[in-house]
Amino acid sequence: MAPEEIQDLVQDFTAKATAVNAVVQELPNMAAALQYVVDVCENKAPCELMADEDVEKGPNGPNGVPTRVQRIVAAPVLNDEDFATLEAACNEKGFLCIREGLRNHLAGIDVGLTSAEMGVSASATCLVNTDNEDARLAGMISEINVLLLAKSKLVRTLPEIAGRMRELLMANPKGGNYTTLISGPSRTADIERVAAVGVHGPLELHIILLED
Repeated sequence: MAPEEIQDLVQDFTAKATAVNAVVQELPNMAAALQYVVDVCENKAPCELMADEDVEKGPNGPNGVPTRVQRIVAAPVLNDEDFATLEAACNEKGFLCIREGLRNHLAGIDVGLTSAEMGVSASATCLVNTDNEDARLAGMISEINVLLLAKSKLVRTLPEIAGRMRELLMANPKGGNYTTLISGPSRTADIERVAAVGVHGPLELHIILLED
């Protein structure tokens, strides 16, 4: 794909993502992306505990429930080297950095780092392979989901991702397949037709568009 075409897809994707209240950042490499995750965690409000958890608790948050004192970053999708880099940066800030055992933190996680297989510029939709339970939870129970997406994985329309979806399905035909399509943060108007964000998933979605 020519650089001009990729940039056109990036601009279209960014415009559509912004329209559905996602945050889009273009970053040059993984090191910058990992630092972005740490910065986001440091600057956000403390995570509200949506279930009882045996941890040190802070003052009540906006929903009238206690907050967690120690912040948590979950990054189940990273390789060993990148995870070690992120963990070291989190340790400097006093954050807990995990990549497995997310079931032990179902009360809520501050930032969950996941990755997308493809992105659709026409709707800012991200195709995410969530076969791994920890990767699935990182994108569901975190207050902020940071999603990595390579610019070269952008396509124009939704039907163009069908081939990759079939590949994911055939990779595990007997064990089942979890594939998630994400367009913006969690949002619903099911309750008395009042729009609410974060009811079924993250309060915020940050998409990092990475150079290849």
